[in-house]
Amino acid sequence: MDFGYSDLLGLERPVHADDLFSRRHPKMAQLNRAKLFAPFAALAGFDGAVRAKEIRYVPRRIPDAEETEALDRALNLLYRATWCGELARRNRVSVRVEYFEVCADVNHEGFGRLGLYRVETGVVRRVDPVARVLAVGDRVIPFADLAAVTAPDGAPLADA
Repeated sequence: MDFGYSDLLGLERPVHADDLFSRRHPKMAQLNRAKLFAPFAALAGFDGAVRAKEIRYVPRRIPDAEETEALDRALNLLYRATWCGELARRNRVSVRVEYFEVCADVNHEGFGRLGLYRVETGVVRRVDPVARVLAVGDRVIPFADLAAVTAPDGAPLADA
């Protein structure tokens, strides 16, 4: 063969036995060497943005008269059982709340008009008829976003 460095072609890998080079550059573990060739995300956040586009947002359902009456009845029962903090702590009423959450992704075509229906199960902390919110666990849900309020097993709330 007639090319530059042809004399190096047949040589073995160099071995450094406790010289200055081997102390400054210890042999890398095979696991760490593999990390050098691992794939990386060239566009930070791109995968998350693509996954966010896959979410199928839906329009808000308009409740009929029967659903509205059932929701009003449930909120009235909850208010009577939790109208003050002491009563709420004593009764510890558990509920399952289905509510509408508006799309907050500004890069999605459904921003502000479409959303998802979520379910929260927990203990009612308060029902505020003035601010028109229901506090369940750590979540505060506006009355306008409520779709259904039931017992944790999905049955309608019963008067205690």
